[in-house]
Amino acid sequence: MKALLSRVNNILLHPKTEWQVIRDETATYPGIVLRYISILSVIPPAASVAGRYIFDGNVSDSVLFSSPRQLMLSSVLWYCMYIMNVMITGAVVTSIMAAAESRWRGVRGLQIAAYSFTPLFIAGFIAVIPHMTWCIHIAVLYGMYILYLGMRALFAMRGMRAAVHAAASIAAAAVIVGVMNLFEYLLESFIMKKMFV
Repeated sequence: MKALLSRVNNILLHPKTEWQVIRDETATYPGIVLRYISILSVIPPAASVAGRYIFDGNVSDSVLFSSPRQLMLSSVLWYCMYIMNVMITGAVVTSIMAAAESRWRGVRGLQIAAYSFTPLFIAGFIAVIPHMTWCIHIAVLYGMYILYLGMRALFAMRGMRAAVHAAASIAAAAVIVGVMNLFEYLLESFIMKKMFV
């Protein structure tokens, strides 16, 4: 747990330095998914559930009056979607970088995606506080910056080339993740109607 907290702290406060550390370490898909993504993906849904009971002014009436079972199911779906979003983003980064460089290792794309999502995971704590949802926008922008720095560090790209590849990765991932989130919303609505109505 100490290593996880240290990584989160360093990627948020000292991203350039932390990417140099990440570049030199050996990473695996299960290690990144199980020891980083799956743990941090709990934060936004868990904070949302806590926020419902603590603040409840930041939650729509339809969710506010839903049963605990509905809220739990919705949170589990949200958690799964967070993990899928990171993995899809990692696959997109890997595809774009592999097209540009044959030596690119696939696990590097997942690393870039996982660590660039860190501000969003942490912003999940703050966003449940009434009138603080604006911090999500800042987290997204900072995540894009971390993604750009990751591409520069792990791929040894400089300047405009790194920016172009980062922009292409962000745009492609945004479209795919947006469609996936729409699917999750429709699935959640369908399940809620079938199970709870």
